[in-house]
Amino acid sequence: MLVTGAAGFVGLNVVEALLRRGDAVTAFGLEELPERASSLFATLPGTLRTVRGDVRDAGALREAAAGAEGILPFAAITAGAEREAANPESVLEVNLLGLIGTLRAGQAAGTVRRVILPSSSAVYGESAYRLDVLDEVETPPVPITTYGVTKYAAERMGLRLCGLWGLDAVAARIGPAFGPWERATGARDTLSPFFALGEAARDGKTVVLPDGNLPAYDWIYAPDLAAGLLALLDHPAPPHRVVNLGPGSDQSALLFEVAEALAERRPAFRLSRGAEPTIRPNDPRRRGIMAVDRARDFGWQARRTGRGAANAYADWLGGA
Repeated sequence: MLVTGAAGFVGLNVVEALLRRGDAVTAFGLEELPERASSLFATLPGTLRTVRGDVRDAGALREAAAGAEGILPFAAITAGAEREAANPESVLEVNLLGLIGTLRAGQAAGTVRRVILPSSSAVYGESAYRLDVLDEVETPPVPITTYGVTKYAAERMGLRLCGLWGLDAVAARIGPAFGPWERATGARDTLSPFFALGEAARDGKTVVLPDGNLPAYDWIYAPDLAAGLLALLDHPAPPHRVVNLGPGSDQSALLFEVAEALAERRPAFRLSRGAEPTIRPNDPRRRGIMAVDRARDFGWQARRTGRGAANAYADWLGGA
């Protein structure tokens, strides 16, 4: 299996999931894998080959794709407004043209059975703030950000080209993720508030969380997300070609649940709530929840939500 952007947040979770079940994995990207990941991956039953390269380099991609049975192309730039304004070309080059180059490499390999196209809940854009439920068929994609635009373009262009080039593909609209392997790499301009909580807990700091309830948000625990991607990868006859991957429920309380789980494990870490929080959601607006009926048709649903996901993440951070 070829995973591009393998040293990124989603990429590392996917590589780990593949290796745990014994797959042969090629991890492709510009960065080396973090030391903790390399040490863990070496103990897992699968085999790992790393190839350093840029998804804009056709030759490097052909080398990486040789012999691959599946491709999960997760190399991407999740740009904030400043980078969008300053250098939108780089976002388009990596997120869309890099995907097309990866698909060409998969076609040339002649061995690829399935491609999982990397879409995102960001494709819903304005619809997410107007509707309670975000459905793959009925909800109009109205992406707002350059990232969301490129993800929708990658989804539609990917399905079109895979059809023309004889590659079997499913597009995964990935919900907002949190959990293991999130770190600052430069590819994601805005990290999650859960990452900030983990850093504060590690350093024994005091944080202030918002007062009251938070707006609806469907956070997905990253290892569960990886399991969903593998379910799409493995299905012998996909019943759908565009699939939401999320918990299917409001998970806005997770910010408090993760904070509490960390405080239980790290006594020096202190919590309070107030009108001037030091850690808060990145998006203050209420969002619709992604429907997950199609994901269930692939035999998958999120296994850890609420306090179960919070405890799992806090336990993982205990080894960081």
